[in-house]
Amino acid sequence: MPNPKNDQRRSSYLLFFPLLFVTLILEIVHLPAVIAPFRPDFAALLLIFFASSDPKRINVGVAWASGLVLDLLSGAPFGFNALILAFQVFVILSQFKSFINFMLWQQIVIIGIVNVIGHIGVYWLGHLIAQGTYSGNFGWPTVVTMVLWPVMLFIYVALWKVFNVTSASVKVENEI
Repeated sequence: MPNPKNDQRRSSYLLFFPLLFVTLILEIVHLPAVIAPFRPDFAALLLIFFASSDPKRINVGVAWASGLVLDLLSGAPFGFNALILAFQVFVILSQFKSFINFMLWQQIVIIGIVNVIGHIGVYWLGHLIAQGTYSGNFGWPTVVTMVLWPVMLFIYVALWKVFNVTSASVKVENEI
């Protein structure tokens, strides 16, 4: 029987910030022209997983700050990525409170819908400030993000278990 005193649970920040660093690198690295239109939205996947797993620590504010950092690194107009990432996390947290407990195919569909709305928002905002361009590959990043969700979910859950991470809400329930 495991000793509860030796069972050290770690904060989700321990896992989130290194993964955010890797995600930001994946978001800004230059890809060959052939595969660049198919770049998945790694930042949204990371933020949606952590926000649905630990909503008290990783929330809309963290998504906004992560998006601002991504804006600075990528040279996008300041606030574009911040607004879109915060919107995606807000929709997941407010409309799908038990998102992480949904069946995998339901998660994939929800990720796709939220992501395509985010891409439409970027397109629309780009046109509002006269920097928008239309591309025939508009939907491919969403499709690739949807296909990549199960892989990233498996990686995140495995890392969550390896690092023995707990969410803030579980910690509060255990203290009661």
